Amino acid sequence: MALPPASHLHTHARAIRALRGCAIAWLALAAATGVAQAHTTDAVAPDRLLDAWKADPWVLIAALVAGWLYARGIGHLNEMGTRTGRGPLVGPARIAAFSAGLLTLVLALSSPLDTATATIFSAHMIQHVLLVAVAPPLILLGLPTTVFLNGVPRGWRRPLATLPHRIPGLAVLLGVLTMPAVAWLVHAGTLWAWHIPWLYDAAVQNERLHAVEHATFVITALLYWWTIVPAGAHTRNALGPAMGILSVFAMGMQSAALGIILTFWSTPIYPVYVGRSELWHISALSDQRLAGLIMWIPAGSVYVVAALMLLRSWFQEEREDEEGQERIALEALAVPIERQEHHQLGPVTTVP
Repeated sequence: MALPPASHLHTHARAIRALRGCAIAWLALAAATGVAQAHTTDAVAPDRLLDAWKADPWVLIAALVAGWLYARGIGHLNEMGTRTGRGPLVGPARIAAFSAGLLTLVLALSSPLDTATATIFSAHMIQHVLLVAVAPPLILLGLPTTVFLNGVPRGWRRPLATLPHRIPGLAVLLGVLTMPAVAWLVHAGTLWAWHIPWLYDAAVQNERLHAVEHATFVITALLYWWTIVPAGAHTRNALGPAMGILSVFAMGMQSAALGIILTFWSTPIYPVYVGRSELWHISALSDQRLAGLIMWIPAGSVYVVAALMLLRSWFQEEREDEEGQERIALEALAVPIERQEHHQLGPVTTVP
């Protein structure tokens, strides 16, 4: 039986990886769409913030389900590692990263911060930074695709893995969306589109549109970070460290550009906050400048940290390659030396 071409195998594996990533995005979508049940479009003064806030049950349920599946998958994987003598297959650092990412999503979508976003622009910008630059990379660092697939019942794993090839066009669509250039453009375009004044104001005033905004932020962010965050401890994703650094740098620059515009614009760009931010004793223009600084500096710091981690990974790969080449060279030299010594000294004999 002939083996399929290597390009076909690569496309198949890529589609499966994309499907697993979309499972995480679907969970994030469920969490984001639940915001429509708890988010308020009314202006709220700071002393009434806790009274106006209501925890969104759908967000909490989605987070609990995700946490339970992840814990179940960790149990199965670590049991497998113990049984085969390799030890735990998922380390505590990755478990902590996933937990922190999931908690960040909950805080962004179902906390007083979400309630404050209808009143003050800077709070909304903090929420956006958490949704696009903090939670997605942390979640992906936790290897959620592998862990989640081991958390679902065994009979579901193969159908989930082969789903792209059973739905016409899905594998192609997922393959395109996870191409590095496409994922970058889609994510950056989504960020800028939702900051168009009329669309932004409409999202603040309409609960369902606000939920769609958050869902697209999280999904496109997961698609983008999927090209940056390695899929495993010893594997690469679509971009290696070098190209990953360039991608992260470019993403940080476009985020900073949006922050600079908001910071230095001379008039309020979003009329919806005029008269609302004053409840927090800050003018709409000052609030806008603070939001711009948040998008410019703290968000930019996330991309700087990501670039530094990629640089460290790059140096580590080069060091491992050099050590491997030195080992091969030493092994190649050892063979003729051993042969020469054997020829000069003759066979080793035992003296009685």
